[in-house]
Amino acid sequence: MADYTYDELRQMQEKALERVQRMQQRARQYVDDSPPAPPAPKPRQPAAPQLPEKPKPGRIKMPLNLPEDRDLVYPSFREVFSAQTQQAKAQSAQKTKANLLDEVLKEPDEAMLFSLLLLLRAEGADEALLLALLYIMR
Repeated sequence: MADYTYDELRQMQEKALERVQRMQQRARQYVDDSPPAPPAPKPRQPAAPQLPEKPKPGRIKMPLNLPEDRDLVYPSFREVFSAQTQQAKAQSAQKTKANLLDEVLKEPDEAMLFSLLLLLRAEGADEALLLALLYIMR
């Protein structure tokens, strides 16, 4: 982050406030279909540096000397939990495959149809035939 003086921060806040007021004015004009009010004249800033003014109520005063902690690095969510996520995915996939094979191989008829299905798929059989076999299995 670039280092800004208090005056630069205050000027940026004032410019942002002016932009917000202009946007609100345009929004009101669009909703009301009334002619826009003339913009308020900008107060002229003297060129010579001034003493810091008291912040206006409702504004946040920025500290003058913020500490820079460039070496501070926070690990991302993915870095922290990637190992646990990979392990959970592997376990889930393994359990799903095991459960599927257990269910299919329980019944001898389904086991025969499943092996026929795999064989026909490897030989490049028509998809309608494969879907028919799947339908018979259920």
